[in-house]
Amino acid sequence: MNYLDLFVQILTGVLSFFFYFKNKTKFLLLLTILTVLTGIVESFGEYTVLSGKSSFFLYHIFSLIQFSIIFMIYVFLIKDSFFKKVFSFLHFLFFCFWGVIFFKGELFFYLIIFGAFNTSFYVLIYLRSILMSDKILNYKELLPFWVSVGFLVFHLPSIPFFTLFGQMQNRGLFFILNILVILMNLFIIYGLLCSKKEEKYL
Repeated sequence: MNYLDLFVQILTGVLSFFFYFKNKTKFLLLLTILTVLTGIVESFGEYTVLSGKSSFFLYHIFSLIQFSIIFMIYVFLIKDSFFKKVFSFLHFLFFCFWGVIFFKGELFFYLIIFGAFNTSFYVLIYLRSILMSDKILNYKELLPFWVSVGFLVFHLPSIPFFTLFGQMQNRGLFFILNILVILMNLFIIYGLLCSKKEEKYL
């Protein structure tokens, strides 16, 4: 399962890269940076696990990059100035907490929970904006819609998963996380392949 979810993540990065050069939008640029970096980091993370080395610093740095890119995506997608300010405030709190983790590494999974909460909130506000606009008529053709569904499928269930992480005796339940990763990337891949590429989202 580990290698399957890694393969799907790399495939998502390759497809994002390909479609960005066919349709250069800010949304696809940010998505491509996110998915390509994810594939690289997860590949290196797999190596560190197999070699018995610590991957804390790698994932700590990546968590800031990952959630910052997601934040930028939704700040651009959302037009409501009030929610832009709310998003900015939540990301500022995340950044402050991220700084604390340098000295309190044992709290890292709480940082992931915070980032997952922020992402889920961004996505729900974005989906609400689609629901209240004419875009709801053609939502199946919107790449940001499928990307957002993918984000929600992974990040929302990961909140209770990482909340209970401290009570887990081993990594036996990590297959759930792997399945969520695969589902998220399949939604993104579907959006890349089936949405209208000429649409200028950002």
